[in-house]
Amino acid sequence: MSAYMVISVTPEDEEKFRQYEAATLEVVGRHGGVPVARDAQPLVLETDAKPALAVILRFDDKQAVEAFYHSDDYAPLKEFRQTFAKAHALVIDGL
Repeated sequence: MSAYMVISVTPEDEEKFRQYEAATLEVVGRHGGVPVARDAQPLVLETDAKPALAVILRFDDKQAVEAFYHSDDYAPLKEFRQTFAKAHALVIDGL
């Protein structure tokens, strides 16, 4: 069953975020992930926070998401992102 990583992010530095996003999408692809949605103006229904960007990535299953997220090739990118952006992510099963 496919799993979807749902991410909301608010970067404080747009240039750094563009660098991060390009590099991260390469790593996502190496782990079998595919971007399925990206919205720079997400409609917020219930929360006080309004992220600057929302992204959905599809993977084969939750184990593939965890393999990507905890991989050695993503670790430096995650650390880099944490210096200039606030993010929230969760993983859900597809139907």
